[in-house]
Amino acid sequence: MTFWDEVLAIFIGDVLASVLLIGLYVMIQWFLRATDVKVAYNWSFIGPNFYPNFDIRNRSESRTYLLANIAYTKNDGRDKVWFDNDSIWDEELRPGSIRGRKFKIAPVKGITTPQEAMGLEVTVRLQNGRAFWLRGVGPGQMKMGRTQRIAFWLRDKFEKAAIPLE
Repeated sequence: MTFWDEVLAIFIGDVLASVLLIGLYVMIQWFLRATDVKVAYNWSFIGPNFYPNFDIRNRSESRTYLLANIAYTKNDGRDKVWFDNDSIWDEELRPGSIRGRKFKIAPVKGITTPQEAMGLEVTVRLQNGRAFWLRGVGPGQMKMGRTQRIAFWLRDKFEKAAIPLE
C-alpha cells in the first residue's frame, strides 16, 4: 500500500467514525427529548360536572415547556367533544417539575356520567405543537406504541442506575 493509499484509508475511516459519533449523539438527544414529558390523569367530579386531574412531569434537566390546551375526543379522535383553551394555557413546566393538581381545569361540557367521562380521550398539547394523547379507561395513561413504551422503560432504568453528581 502506498503512502497516499494509507492517507486516504485513514481519512475515510476518520470521516466514517465522525459520522457514526454524530449519529449516535443525535439519537441520544432525540431519545431524551421524546421521553422528557410524561402525562397521566384521573377523573374527578363536583356534582354532575366531570374534569380531569393531571399529573404532568417534565423530566428534562434544562428545557422549560409551556402548556397550550386540552382536547376531548371520542372514537380515536374522530369525534370532537370539546376544546378547553383556557384552563392550562401558558402554564409553565419547569425542568424537573411535576404539575397537576394546582390547575383549575374546567368541567368537560356535555359530560354528566362516569361512563361518558371514561369513554373520552384527552389530548394535552404543548405550545410547541407536541401532543400527548390519553385514553380515558380507568386512570388515564399515555397511549403508547411498543417503541415508545420501550423508550420510557429504558429511560426509567437509566435514571434509576444513574449516579448523582451532586
